This record gives sequence, C-alpha cells and structure tokens, in this order.
Amino acid sequence: MKIQEGDILQKGLHFYRVYSVGKDVAMNRILYNPKTERLQIYHGYDFAKWDEVGTIYTILEAESVDTRAKLELVKRKYKIQLINKLSEED
Repeated sequence: MKIQEGDILQKGLHFYRVYSVGKDVAMNRILYNPKTERLQIYHGYDFAKWDEVGTIYTILEAESVDTRAKLELVKRKYKIQLINKLSEED
C-alpha cells in the first residue's frame, strides 16, 4: 500500500487529504465552506497510524472520477445540514 502526499483518505462520510507521510500519516480534513460553496482544506491536522490506513481509512485516488463524485456528496451533505438547521430556527 503506497500513500503519497495529496492522496485522499475516507473514513465513513469524512474525507481527508494526506499532508505528509512519516511515522504517522498527517492529514487535513476536507470541509465545505457555505460562503464560497466550495470544498476547502481545514488548516488543523489529524493523524492516522499506519495500521489504520486500509482498515479504518480507505485510500482514494485524488484524480479519480469516483473520488470527485464522493466529494460532491460531501457538499450536498453539508448543504442539507444547513437547510435543516435553518428550518429548525424558523
């Protein structure tokens, strides 16, 4: 299993971009920004142990069409959460 900087890891409905590979895998979470309506990289770091990659985290190719489709679902998930939150406030 070869992990490179820039690869995408998936854990459930959460996606992470691999920042660096060393003793552990450092990664940034991919979040949706409702103001710009785009996905962006969170500036904080999460870490995964090597034995978690492949078992807990699924490795996705960054340039794959399937990966882009999954990331589009992340945008939709956050939009639905925002709509639900606004509906509850009314």
